[in-house]
Amino acid sequence: MIIINSSSKNGLKMIQPFFPNVVPLGIGYLMAVAERENMRMELVDQQIEEDVVGAVKKLVGKMERPYIFGFSVLTAALKSSIEVSRKLKELYPDSVIVFGGIHPSALPEEILCHGHIDLVVIGEGEKAMPELYRHVKSGKDYRHLDNIAYMKDGKMVRNRQSALPEDIEKMPAFPYHRFDHNKYDLGIIMTSRGCPYDCIFCSNRVITGKRYRFRSAASIMEDLNTIHYKYNKDHISFWDDNLLVSKDRINALLAEIKKAGFDKKISFTFQARADNVDKAILTEMFNSGFKSIFFGIETASDRLMKVLKKGESVEDCRRAVKMAKDIGFIVGATFIYGIPGETHKDRMDCTGLARELRLDSVRYNNATPYPGTELFNIAKKEGRLNVIGLYENFNSVACFVENPFRKIPLSYVPAGTSEDEIRMDILLSYFRFYFDFGKLSKILTKRDELGWFHMGGTIMEKARKIPHLLVLAGIMLVKFWQLFLYVLIGNMKRVFHTVR
Repeated sequence: MIIINSSSKNGLKMIQPFFPNVVPLGIGYLMAVAERENMRMELVDQQIEEDVVGAVKKLVGKMERPYIFGFSVLTAALKSSIEVSRKLKELYPDSVIVFGGIHPSALPEEILCHGHIDLVVIGEGEKAMPELYRHVKSGKDYRHLDNIAYMKDGKMVRNRQSALPEDIEKMPAFPYHRFDHNKYDLGIIMTSRGCPYDCIFCSNRVITGKRYRFRSAASIMEDLNTIHYKYNKDHISFWDDNLLVSKDRINALLAEIKKAGFDKKISFTFQARADNVDKAILTEMFNSGFKSIFFGIETASDRLMKVLKKGESVEDCRRAVKMAKDIGFIVGATFIYGIPGETHKDRMDCTGLARELRLDSVRYNNATPYPGTELFNIAKKEGRLNVIGLYENFNSVACFVENPFRKIPLSYVPAGTSEDEIRMDILLSYFRFYFDFGKLSKILTKRDELGWFHMGGTIMEKARKIPHLLVLAGIMLVKFWQLFLYVLIGNMKRVFHTVR
């Protein structure tokens, strides 16, 4: 079986060169299960391979028919997935094409309408894939299996969805050895699944569900030992949606980290909700090597917090950030522009809050109604869901990374505002926050602990990125000029209407 990690390849456009190749965690766990089940599973990663079809051709020569091609698909990479899978079906008509991941799980019928795709695995795939593999390879009918959808007589059949595994501790260890450390950043770890909260913009629950499941401290330490000692990583990012849902398990982990001496050898980055932190846990984490923290603040308006169903307040965020900063954390955050009911003032209040809190890094995202989210349903109901092609404009950082002369149409613009307003407010917020010599010099000369912008560790790595940096600087100057003209013309219009 060959798993293809579909990638938009250039989803981050002009800032793509400044981000490392990320280990596909979901695929990695499938590969770990495959090893345990004695299944032959190979990875072709579009982040790495320029010619995906060519890479597949090299592998299939050593495999037995029927071939199984599995695609792990995020919305941003849907177009690429469709194109590559169609080519493979043409080359190998008797192959079985399987789509899985967030987008296919959210919209299986839409995926299966592409006639060359045989089935969709819905939700977590560690249980479904071995069963499917054995049935296909032995020539047995697989259409009765749980957690899959397929087309029959022009209609989608969706089989029973079995319960998610409660005990992820029984999962095999993540196979870091299957990823070339020269091509990937191996300094990442996932220690839990699921999120019990109701944010309308989050699509992860399509796969992981709302029930929070987590690994033991002993299991996590095995991975940390591998990452640090085998791959020489001294900075590790926890990729959990929210690391602090269970403080008891974190306290147990911190004790093990100190016992192993990792508090002196490794720095850690993590993400948490503002209403889950307190001074005691943050202090203990900081003393255990956790030096940078990321909050999804999203808005500076309690009214919009309720629209987003965040379940926390702006004051919760303000308190959490100030607490973390006082302890010594590097603190980053995101804000979302384009929330239903949002105004220009709401967006500018976000900029003010970011400056007030002295955040170290900020990302201003445009609201994107990804399939599987409540925001997707809201946008559809309002008649404001804007899908270009195969969701090619579904990019939450579109306003920042787009070519200034070839803009990416937003996937959602709420009533009462315009696309240009959102786009320019995002640019204005970025310029207001980052036009600071201290912030810019830190980004360009030091390691970005939050992982948003990486110039490279060695002099040679930095030197190779200088041409890309010059291009980025030129594009940002163009964007700044466009923003200046937008503000100037807007002010002239207001003066004109006042005089009239």
